[in-house]
Amino acid sequence: MPKIVDHEQRRRELAEALWRVISASGPTAVSIRSVAAEAGWSPGALRYYFPTREDLLVFAMNLSEERVTERLLALQHTQSPDTPLLERVAEYAEQLLPLDQTRRTEYRAWEAAGLLGEYDRDRERRWNSQRRLYRQLVAIITGLPARDPFQPHPDPWTEEWSGYLHTLVDGFALQLMVTPGMTDPDDVRHRLRAFLARMEEAWHHHAGS
Repeated sequence: MPKIVDHEQRRRELAEALWRVISASGPTAVSIRSVAAEAGWSPGALRYYFPTREDLLVFAMNLSEERVTERLLALQHTQSPDTPLLERVAEYAEQLLPLDQTRRTEYRAWEAAGLLGEYDRDRERRWNSQRRLYRQLVAIITGLPARDPFQPHPDPWTEEWSGYLHTLVDGFALQLMVTPGMTDPDDVRHRLRAFLARMEEAWHHHAGS
């Protein structure tokens, strides 16, 4: 009787091996041989699923994106209804900050974007997915949800501040990764909340003018 291969299980095994390589050495260490060795596979077997190094890097970025999405969805069910509005927004934004080892590895997977160049055909979609999240977070504060978060928000103020928040979080993430000894995670958390408080003040001023 022929052996039945669970392809989904094998992809999960590869995903974990790929994650360990990235966690230890970053995306530049990703190769057919390094991931195959980590998984205990032959390079030929791995190529059945991922023919090239670029395919592995795209898979790493997709995996990172999936894990962030899973945390965001889980947060919807674990946040207390009594959590203050700004704290709820801050907790969502923190899911994209490398504040622990899991999120640091996810961020390192995103560094693959710089290695892929034109090969990554999903670059625009990835960016739009992130901007969509920030539009939704700002809309929580303004109370102006968009019908289509993948498009620029119909309210110019909300769209402008979505860009500010996106840039701020990306900047914090970069500092946490590049200068960890000079970037205190608790300070980042404090500054994020201070920014959101100022955003709320600016919105009330704008809405009342």
